[in-house]
Amino acid sequence: MEFVPYRQLRNQPGQVRERLAEQGQLVITHEGQPFALMVSVEGARLEDVVVLLARLRAQVAVSQMREQARRRGLDRLTPPDIDREIRSVRRSRRA
Repeated sequence: MEFVPYRQLRNQPGQVRERLAEQGQLVITHEGQPFALMVSVEGARLEDVVVLLARLRAQVAVSQMREQARRRGLDRLTPPDIDREIRSVRRSRRA
């Protein structure tokens, strides 16, 4: 995977476009830190790529939530524990 500074994207967009065509994807950085991913797409495939990226972001979010739950020990809750928590939250919302 190739990294491209944002400054180069701003100052030399033609060169970045050529690199994107060659590589298929580029990571855009600012001050050495990645902040964006450029992916080459064909016009007719744009919607497919957008849907796949949305699904990927959702999967990453779920993975992060599961990891956070594991760290907090919430992955060991029993069904009765879960039911108690649900009842508690519902009660607090009614109040």
